[in-house]
Amino acid sequence: MPSRMCLSTVHNTKGTVHSSNATSEQRFMECKDRKKRSSVMLPYTFLPSVPAKKLNDAANKMKERLGDYDAIHVRRGDLLKNRKDRSGVERSLHPHLDRDTRPEFIVKRIAKWIPPGRTLYIASNERTPGFFSPLSDRYKLAYASNFSSILEPIIENNYQLFMLERLMMQGAKTFVKTMKEFDNDLTLCDDPKKNTKVWQKPVST
Repeated sequence: MPSRMCLSTVHNTKGTVHSSNATSEQRFMECKDRKKRSSVMLPYTFLPSVPAKKLNDAANKMKERLGDYDAIHVRRGDLLKNRKDRSGVERSLHPHLDRDTRPEFIVKRIAKWIPPGRTLYIASNERTPGFFSPLSDRYKLAYASNFSSILEPIIENNYQLFMLERLMMQGAKTFVKTMKEFDNDLTLCDDPKKNTKVWQKPVST
């Protein structure tokens, strides 16, 4: 997250904040200052007090329309970057990510957490139209694009959309991340989120 969008008033003066007394059920997000290479860990419960009122209001309208819902965050595009080694073999820093974030694998992964028939809000940077459509056989799918009448008048850039979707994730009954950050996270992929700098052969099956 760019420094100008930092959520913490203590950022850049206190360094990294560690939450030692947080409960095991509390969800956290990381706010980074790329210029000073520092970050602050903030609980998702901190979010509603931070965004502009118009974003909070929009998120609340979306939640009201959805009713009781679950959510998944599916990060693909920017992390699906491979390179070839000296032998011409494709290598990836996240070898299981492409496979694990495809609909046929997502539905198997989340089945133990999200029962069929539930409303599933999907936040993703995947740009292929209809990519997640196979999930509609099991769930009632919803995306930010379904709420254009609410969002088009207020969303001016990707940072605002990012914040709004964070609010939507927070409001879900069950929230499944792309990759694990904390021990109690529910995730689509077991690859570590942090860059290990180890290039491996992508796994497709």
